[in-house]
Amino acid sequence: MNPVAVSVIIPVRDDPRVFRAVESVLACAGEAASLQVIVVDNGSPPAFAEDLRTRFGGDVELMEVAAPGVYGARNRGIEASNGDVIFFTDADCLIRPGWVAAGLETIAAGADIAQGYSGSLGDSPVRRLIQLRYEAHLRRLAPGDPTECDTRNLAVHRRVFETIRFEEGYRRVGDTEFGLCAEVAGFRVGYQPRMRVDHEHEDDLPLFAAKQVCHGWGAQRLMQQHPEVEWHGGHLKAVSRVSKRLAPRAGMNLIARACSRGSVWNAALLQRCAGRLPVAVGFWWLTGIDKLAALGGHLAYLPGSPEPSPSEVLRRRLSRD
Repeated sequence: MNPVAVSVIIPVRDDPRVFRAVESVLACAGEAASLQVIVVDNGSPPAFAEDLRTRFGGDVELMEVAAPGVYGARNRGIEASNGDVIFFTDADCLIRPGWVAAGLETIAAGADIAQGYSGSLGDSPVRRLIQLRYEAHLRRLAPGDPTECDTRNLAVHRRVFETIRFEEGYRRVGDTEFGLCAEVAGFRVGYQPRMRVDHEHEDDLPLFAAKQVCHGWGAQRLMQQHPEVEWHGGHLKAVSRVSKRLAPRAGMNLIARACSRGSVWNAALLQRCAGRLPVAVGFWWLTGIDKLAALGGHLAYLPGSPEPSPSEVLRRRLSRD
């Protein structure tokens, strides 16, 4: 394989875990012809922004993008990048050795986009359940199979960005939208389980449920705005058909709120007893919470309606929304 220049883009907003994330990326420097690391500060408070400016330099390029929006931050990072292949991860992740090499191998084999596997940092009962729920669909995939994209662990050949960028107008589902629209444009997504990061899940199941409500809303928005995309999960196509029929009906917003609140209530109950339940029971309970939350988000979507946030769903202010 010819030597390849690599750029890695990490957006951050007031999250000190970014320093360990960058250290883990720099440890992969020998896996590429050159490694450019770009940290995009997306509106951090002044004290943390100054900490970033003080600690990053030399091997790390720091950009400041004041306008809120993680996908806009990633797009600004793309514009500043010089790599042939651009990798993405998040501030709350740690990179495993071989990450860059595995992504480059997948792209050299014919993929335009390589989607990696994300493990878990920490081992509490709640984090174990969230990780089991996250990786449920990955167990069915073989290396090279197409799948939905997640910028927690993604590599993209530069040629893709000549055709498509991340949608900046929404807070969630932009990475899924990017991957599915890229496939419509003729690009290939390939799963690579050896391209690994470890992600630090929030030890907070009500927050997990609230985020899934927002993801459901975003998925329904994507389905209606881009009916041409082909989802890899067949159940999402069924959800789209059903929710399009139901959403205009009177009282559907009440059902959407009931689903959302029911998912958060169940998540709080599971949080209290997760450590005392058999893992299989906790997993299936969380699966039900996940689906109920997503259904609430799907049914809440109406064209032109404002995008929900986890803070709104939980009715409490979160530092990172």
